[in-house]
Amino acid sequence: MQRHRGIGLATTALAVGVLAAASLPAVAQSPAASAGTDWASTISGSAELSGWESSPAEGEALTKTLAAFAAKYPNIAVDYRPLAGDYPALMAGNFASAAVPDLFYVNAEYAQQWIGEGFLAPLDDWIATSGFDTSAFYPGYADIFKQDGKTYGFPKDGNTIAMAYNTALVTTPPTTMDELRTAAESLKGAAGITAPLCLNAGLDRGLAFLYANGGDVLTADRTASAITTDASKAAVQAYMDLFKDGLAMTAGDLGAGWCGEALGKGSAAIAFEGGWLSPYMDSTFPDINYAWAEMPVGTSGEPVTIAFTVSYSIGADSKNKDQAFALLSYLTGAEGMTNWTSSGVALPSRSDVPAAAGMDLGFDDDVGSDFDSGGFCLRCVVCDFAPGGGDTEFFEKFFGLVFVDIHGAKRLLRAERGNLRSQSPRSRWNSP
Repeated sequence: MQRHRGIGLATTALAVGVLAAASLPAVAQSPAASAGTDWASTISGSAELSGWESSPAEGEALTKTLAAFAAKYPNIAVDYRPLAGDYPALMAGNFASAAVPDLFYVNAEYAQQWIGEGFLAPLDDWIATSGFDTSAFYPGYADIFKQDGKTYGFPKDGNTIAMAYNTALVTTPPTTMDELRTAAESLKGAAGITAPLCLNAGLDRGLAFLYANGGDVLTADRTASAITTDASKAAVQAYMDLFKDGLAMTAGDLGAGWCGEALGKGSAAIAFEGGWLSPYMDSTFPDINYAWAEMPVGTSGEPVTIAFTVSYSIGADSKNKDQAFALLSYLTGAEGMTNWTSSGVALPSRSDVPAAAGMDLGFDDDVGSDFDSGGFCLRCVVCDFAPGGGDTEFFEKFFGLVFVDIHGAKRLLRAERGNLRSQSPRSRWNSP
């Protein structure tokens, strides 16, 4: 019996800033690989790997992948040290003290900032020396980690927000926002259901609904707020109404740690998550039958969702750069990425790596080099307002306030409207 269908691959992009790392040393420690030679096999030593661990399933997938690396490259010892807590703040301390892991995660939302501040080492010399083939990366992901023609990381995977639903409760998935509301109304009060929908009172999910209904947070030139336009106000109101009318609750209000848990426990029938949900459901709620569908279409009239990606990058002050690049090139190469994504914890960021079973609706090779819909994200936009810093913090605070203090949200908007910085152009792709 099929338990879940696939989430399609999305691409994202951030704008290019100004590079301030011209003083970084060139890579000259290792000899160039000769034809047919695996460059990483010529490297020995150790490398410290760091990042965050979102779930036990993610930790298990990475442990399996690192074991495969160790078997292939026994001369490189990997010391994996995930950071618990506020990752950007912890890394800021590492950067300040020059005590930087050799290889570490960089979220798309702050990649350009970290590059511009000189925290990351450019990888181009290692790419040339090792002969690492970068052509298979989806450009929409890979370009996020480039600046001024240099590469500062490779995307370890990708994910998009899609709709997961309990197939015992939802036999026909809604394809429009109107149908979503109708389906939720029909489930309200059903036995065992606390609220039909599990949603977050934040931008990490609300942004997808805002875009779907034709709203935005900034104007097209990214220089002024657009949250008070008629379309944006209507989109925010529609999202708030789902809560007000008892059709949606947050995971906390449903007695769950996150919406995946609410879906598994049956307190909600529909949740909006990414590929990380699948291994969690498989291991924690194996008896719950669920399926995937794309985000319902709103008043914008076209499919739209938000996408996420993270890179593996080497620090400018990392001590073991050769060893780090050997590990990086395996983890983001076809073999390593296949090991990493095979459990379904994430989607591949390379065109030569298949998505996990049940996680793919079929890649469309004709879509074009800048976008691959994978059957879902016919239009995907970068989650450039995910929780983070600067304008991100403002919009996250604003969006959260509208659920508890609408007048306070309006006051915040009036106070900050003149202080909004210009944001990166939000790249969009449309499938042919």
